[in-house]
Amino acid sequence: MLKPQDIVVLLKVHSLGSAWTYDELAKSLKTSSSVVYGALQRCEECHLYHAKRRKVLKGALEEFLVHGLQYVFPAKAGALVRGVPTAHSAEPLKGLLMVGDDSAYVWAAGSGKVKGQEITPLYRSVPEVVGDDPLFYELLCLVDGLRVGKVREKELAAIELKKKLYEQSSN
Repeated sequence: MLKPQDIVVLLKVHSLGSAWTYDELAKSLKTSSSVVYGALQRCEECHLYHAKRRKVLKGALEEFLVHGLQYVFPAKAGALVRGVPTAHSAEPLKGLLMVGDDSAYVWAAGSGKVKGQEITPLYRSVPEVVGDDPLFYELLCLVDGLRVGKVREKELAAIELKKKLYEQSSN
């Protein structure tokens, strides 16, 4: 029922708080308003979003991301490419783990400055749109930590994700 981009849209809604329109949200994700609308409808059907209150249901989202995402939208490391760091190769996990540069994970991007193993992002525009929103970028990196990480990385990603979801005063 859910599509990978639904999680991206939901995390962007969380990072923006209540100050957004469908058009602004679509532009910020380099997609269409209809994609955003459909994503939020599916998220509401899955009890991850409340449309009337325009609220992400954080408890349900956290539970799904930590316990279900890796099974529904798994990721595995691919070929060496240049790109934007993700998972344990980016903050906040990078600062919590001692990981060598030879095991970097990246989203492939021509403008990327880091060479690492490719992780397919949840939505094609992710590498292009994370630069303007540090919270959104961190949330997506934590989500990738849950999708591709080993046990320790997943545990730390779950702890950090919970902090990012609940420490936001805008929501």
